[in-house]
Amino acid sequence: MKVLSMALIARLLEERLMRYPLHARLFCTRLAWPAMALLMATAPLAEAQVNPLSALGRVVSTSMDARTREEVAADTEIAAAASKQLLEDKSAEWAGVTVLVFQRHVVLSGAVKTGEVKQRVEAVVRKDRRIRSLANELMVGNVGSLARDTALEAQINAALTAASGVSSVNMRWSATGGHVILMGVAQSAREASSAQSTVRGVGGVKSLKSHLRVVARKK
Repeated sequence: MKVLSMALIARLLEERLMRYPLHARLFCTRLAWPAMALLMATAPLAEAQVNPLSALGRVVSTSMDARTREEVAADTEIAAAASKQLLEDKSAEWAGVTVLVFQRHVVLSGAVKTGEVKQRVEAVVRKDRRIRSLANELMVGNVGSLARDTALEAQINAALTAASGVSSVNMRWSATGGHVILMGVAQSAREASSAQSTVRGVGGVKSLKSHLRVVARKK
């Protein structure tokens, strides 16, 4: 029987937490880590950006994660802290917000009602000094017509997982009304280009904004 390392448990927990709505993520982070890891590894997903057929592949590809164990833990903590802060700030109107985190770089995606709320959300999240950079890609408009598209996210997951030369384990994405945000790390300009082309080729994608950083894998 294979024993999961703490780094792997943190990685699996982080991936699953980010697929839940903001209020659900806050609740989950209050549970004990061992119980949470078991629960998230076995329970059905309420919101998914995962293809069930590729789930095993994603677990296996954990060894390809470009982050250190410290970065995995920091990303999980940053995402949880952002969720908690937004939930506690009544003026943030966080319901349509998705916080994408990789290697302590953060991208805010989703939709909010006004420009004022957009700036408020950024100010709340930016308080975390562990964040290396923050890009605010929140869309402003009719939140109802700019809902998070989890079905499209699942299609993107399947496409990136199947794409040759693309390590989707090092990438994060969200889709709002057909508009996609992609972030994370590519190990070469070629991989970044391939990932972007793959996402653009998914049916239903209206636009793509990429925040992929090219960082060569350390040997």
